[in-house]
Amino acid sequence: MKRVLAICVLVAAGCSEDDLSPVSSCYQTECWDEQFHVCRDDKMIELFTRQTGWTGGDATYSVELDQDRRIWLFGDTFIDQVNPDRTRSDFQIINNSLMLQVGDELTTIHGGTAESPVAFARPPETGHWYWPGDGTVFQNELLVFMHGFANEGGGAWDFYRTSIDLLTIDSENFTILSADRIAVNPTISWGAALMEDEDYTYVYGVKSDGLSKTLFVSRTDAGLRASWEYFSDGAWVPDEASATPVLEGVSEQFSVFKSDNEYYLLTQHNLFGNEIYLYHSDAPEGMFTDKQIVYCTPETGGDIYTYNAFVHTGFYQDSLLVSYNVNSFNIQDLMDDADNYRPYFIKVGNWQKQN
Repeated sequence: MKRVLAICVLVAAGCSEDDLSPVSSCYQTECWDEQFHVCRDDKMIELFTRQTGWTGGDATYSVELDQDRRIWLFGDTFIDQVNPDRTRSDFQIINNSLMLQVGDELTTIHGGTAESPVAFARPPETGHWYWPGDGTVFQNELLVFMHGFANEGGGAWDFYRTSIDLLTIDSENFTILSADRIAVNPTISWGAALMEDEDYTYVYGVKSDGLSKTLFVSRTDAGLRASWEYFSDGAWVPDEASATPVLEGVSEQFSVFKSDNEYYLLTQHNLFGNEIYLYHSDAPEGMFTDKQIVYCTPETGGDIYTYNAFVHTGFYQDSLLVSYNVNSFNIQDLMDDADNYRPYFIKVGNWQKQN
């Protein structure tokens, strides 16, 4: 198995659906900057505590389809097989899945059958698999970046990216309409994050060099298929090879979003650290500055690690909904408790840039 999965320690009281205020009974720590008011979002945590269908996954991207529906995109996913005491006697895992959220109802979407599930999407190459990137909606269709991977070495961490495909998906019945190859053996993980702005959709990617991860930016039209431009030393150019990094130290997956004409980037520590950072910028390409710690995940320690925090816009008026994934280097953890591999959620208040 490529990944091994985590245990969570319950440390905090939950929040109401009202916006957070400075006076809070929620878990606080000196680790993060004092301007932020952070609560566990117990309602969302409970929603993703499941016994059938999807019962655990990571990545945890989400795309708002319309005012009533949201689609969640997951990487490695457990389907069913949870005992009443939350242990697993056995398991089956697929490489990616979707969940449709309508109100408080979640519906699992994958390939195959309920008895013999397979990944929702699979690349054409034999033995390769997809993990999801970010997605958007264009002309009532769901567009999702899928990153192809292979593992020839056989070790848990020997996987490598082989391709990037852009899938067009029917947003009503979730059939895959087309898959367009964006890149082969890419050095930059384009589609790790998307940000829709007035004139362009910005496509972000990460280049890994050992333990270092640097952020790159491109832009295209809302349908993601017009000619791409790449940010290079203050200018937009048509040649990807000329792209230059705009930020160091990001994680493999992250979020960029806009609020009140300010641009924000939220990313977790890139070396399985517990810090979740927030930057802001006057432009979608950066510079991203004023790095602040939004939250420190209390689960991190020993075999347990957390990673790839995301912002999910559209849930709360003045607070950010943030997810992060928990995991473990000890595979037995996933058998002992079905909640050892899953996203957890927090609400972050008072996060806007301070004038």
